[in-house]
Parts: sequence; C-alpha cells; structure tokens
Amino acid sequence: MKILKKTLRRVLHTLLVLLALSFLIFSFIRIIPGDPVRSSMGPMVPEETIQKIRSELNFDKPLPVQYFYWIKGIVTAGDFGMSLFTHRSVGEDIARYLPRSLELCLYSALLILMMGVLLGTISAVFKNSWIDNVIRVFTYFGVVTPPYAFAIFFMLLFSYSLRLFPIGGVPVMPAEYVRTGALGLDALLAGDFALYGKVMHSMFLPVLSLSIGGIAYQTRIHRSAMVENINADYIAFARVAGVGNGKLIFKHLMKPSFIPTFTVYGLQVASLLGNAFIIEVLFRYQGFSQYSLSVIMNKDPYGIVGVTLIFGIIFAVVNVLIDMGVSVLDPRIGLRGEA
Repeated sequence: MKILKKTLRRVLHTLLVLLALSFLIFSFIRIIPGDPVRSSMGPMVPEETIQKIRSELNFDKPLPVQYFYWIKGIVTAGDFGMSLFTHRSVGEDIARYLPRSLELCLYSALLILMMGVLLGTISAVFKNSWIDNVIRVFTYFGVVTPPYAFAIFFMLLFSYSLRLFPIGGVPVMPAEYVRTGALGLDALLAGDFALYGKVMHSMFLPVLSLSIGGIAYQTRIHRSAMVENINADYIAFARVAGVGNGKLIFKHLMKPSFIPTFTVYGLQVASLLGNAFIIEVLFRYQGFSQYSLSVIMNKDPYGIVGVTLIFGIIFAVVNVLIDMGVSVLDPRIGLRGEA
C-alpha cells in the first residue's frame, strides 16, 4: 500500500511536469520567426486562404487560448492538432509511426538487457583475465562509437559484402494484417510466421546498430556493481559457509548488483527512441523517430509539440516503472525523490 501511494504521488508529479513541458514547447514554437502556415502552403496561395487556415488552427488567437484549445483537444478527443507537413491529424501520424519505432526499441531493449547482464557477469567472474580484457575493450569502443557508425559498418559488411541482410526497408504488410502498426506483432497476430521471419530479418541490423552502445554501457555498469559486491562481507561469509560459485553468483550476488544496472537500464530504454533518429533514416525504416525529424525540419508546430510530448511521456513512464522495479528489488529503497 505504501508503494502504491508513492507511485500515485509520483504519477501526479509526472503529469504536472509533462503539462509544464507541453506549455514550454508550445510557447517556444510560437515565437520562432516566420509563418508556418505560409511556409507549408507556399507563396502562391491567396492571403484569404492563409487566414482561413490560421483561423481553423486557432493561430489567430492569443497564445494561452491556443494552448487551451490544444490541451482540450488532447484530453477530450486525443486530437493533437493538424500537421502542416503531412496535412493529417498529428494523432493519426503518431498512431501510424509510433508502434513501428516502439517495436524496434523493444527488441533493442531486450538485447541490451540480456547481453549487458551476460557480458557484465562474465567480465566480473573472470576479473583481470584475458576474457575480462577482451570484453572491456569491446565496451570501450561500444561506448565511444556513435550508433550511426556501427550502422554504416554493418551495412557495408553484412549487406554489401556478405549480402546476408537487406540494406534497408521492411517487407510490405498486407492491409488486412494491419492492427497495431507494429510490423512484427501484426504478422504474428495474423499467423503469418514466414512474414514475421522476414520482418525480423530486415530489422536485425537496425536493432543491432541501436543496441551496441547500450550493451557496452550496460556491461560496464553491471561489471562494476558485481566487482564491488564481490568484496562485500556477506559474500565472504557465504564462501566460508561453503556456498558454491554458481549459487553464490546467481542467488547472492546477482540481485544486489542488478539494482544499479536496472536503474541505468531505464534511462537507456527511455533514450532509445531519440537515438533511433539516424538509424531509421539510414535503414529507410518508416518509424516515429524519422517522422519526428521530418516535422522538426519542416517547422510543423503541432507536429513538433506532439512528438515532444510523446517523448516526454515515454521518459516519464519508463522512469516510474524503473523506480517501482528498484523498490521491488530492494524494499528499503523508496521511490526516488520520496522520503
């Protein structure tokens, strides 16, 4: 019950932060020089048409009134406004592109967690051996190398030279299969496992490129936590009591070492969607990150505010979930920021 109350309090605090963030971005977009309506319609459109569109989008009203109508549309109808770039509802664009990017990030997050914990554990168990040194060199290059460099390298090696994976794009999804917007999930729901295999084959290089940096950083964090806990008194007592190495690692050492790993992992998962910008462009993956880049480059007001709010919501949700997970792992640790 105590954890539930703290979680509800944290959720309320998060909602207030998101509200402030949305107003800040909404205000900032409005003070950017230039008329977004004129820019999107072109110089040949009559002035009366421009004014009509401005009125329909509430751009002719004071800033607080514009924000009120925008928030009201989101709360009552899930309407984020009309995109001047795609000429569709921003909510429709989000529903179309976000599931694809979330699926890409989900596979990347799973790969980061599994490989980061595995390599970190191996590196700690074989501390200062050649195995540890090899893993540490990999993590160094993984941390300092940007994702797009890995993407280009993988494309040259696996697509151009070895021709094992497609250079970009995804399989065409039949219209009757589309339910969630996530390609792999839609293929599974339709029972087409052959198509699911093709989707996974096309997503392998983007997922790997997006994950390498996270795997390297997660490995370093988990190794450091395990090395620190190995020297703890309770581990020494367990060794004296005759506890075997396998039980010592997985029962006594893994859980306390996983707390800092899990905390950093949450931040990595929340940042995956932002890091996917260049990955989606390079692999021609039509996802939310590429859509976000397009609306920013075209100074689309409602599009920019909409995608910024979605990024904020994802960060907030992941942080709350990570706080709850850490509290479950160690009840002595309350939710961050709580007494």
